[in-house]
Amino acid sequence: MTHAGPAIELDRAGRTFGDRVALRPLDLAIPPGEIFGLLGPNGSGKTTTLRILATLIRPTTGTARILGHDVVTAAMDVRRRVGVMPEKPSLYERLTVRDNLVFWADAHTLPDTRAAIASALAFVGLEARADDRVGQLSKGWRQRVALARAIVHRPRVLLLDEPSSGLDPSAAAAMERMIRALVADGATVLMNTHRLAEAERICDRVAILRHGELLELGTPRQLRARLLGNVVNVELAGPPTLPVRRAVEATPAISDVRWLPGGFACRLEDADRDTPALIAGLVHAEAQIVSVVQAGDLESAYLELMARTAREDELEAAA
Repeated sequence: MTHAGPAIELDRAGRTFGDRVALRPLDLAIPPGEIFGLLGPNGSGKTTTLRILATLIRPTTGTARILGHDVVTAAMDVRRRVGVMPEKPSLYERLTVRDNLVFWADAHTLPDTRAAIASALAFVGLEARADDRVGQLSKGWRQRVALARAIVHRPRVLLLDEPSSGLDPSAAAAMERMIRALVADGATVLMNTHRLAEAERICDRVAILRHGELLELGTPRQLRARLLGNVVNVELAGPPTLPVRRAVEATPAISDVRWLPGGFACRLEDADRDTPALIAGLVHAEAQIVSVVQAGDLESAYLELMARTAREDELEAAA
């Protein structure tokens, strides 16, 4: 039966360990088919969130659900529907790749273990290494084994903790492609990552946590706009002509125009809403547009947020 609501849902879910707050009450609703990223420094609550959803620890406040199943009262139903890839997957290094998957497939009591393992091996490109001992593989290949183990039972929700940790650029790119392929096949992904460029490329939305508290939530573009301002850089094939300048100045909701030899930078009230009107005006003025790019990136937005909150903490401590 298809679940009509969010694939992943946290309703005021929080966790404490004694006097230490690991995760303050958190509300999240992640629809099916989304790649959602959790960002934040170490100790921000990212892994705690994944461990709650994976039924490894219970929330001390609120509730959490996977495909409508409560992680506490219906833990076994949740485990059948999720695939978990920890940052340190603890593979059986003395066993072969195939035997690692056999162990996991048997734990899920799959009706056709052989076919499930063959499908997982093919997906991660490990058919030729299936009989190699895991301990003999490189970091990148072990990450593929960990992903194959997480998907052998064809889960509809995947919880990935730093899936590209320690990988070289080519191996990290391969991991991104596999994650996208899983979502294209119907999965929903929640992933922790410190790779902000990766999050910007692959995640539909992200949440930024700090000290167990949610600071920001939205698409990478929305976070850039909120934290860095709606600045847009426009590159032209030549110097801005008088008609181009007039078209820009006549664009509603534009301000702080800075003219450059090969284009201009400006601030819009809302980059998503106002950029199409700006481009239409430029096209009407026969501007030769090379690119229109929102200024900054997710990493810059993240660092700005961390700096702001650090300043706020200092002012609060001094008060």
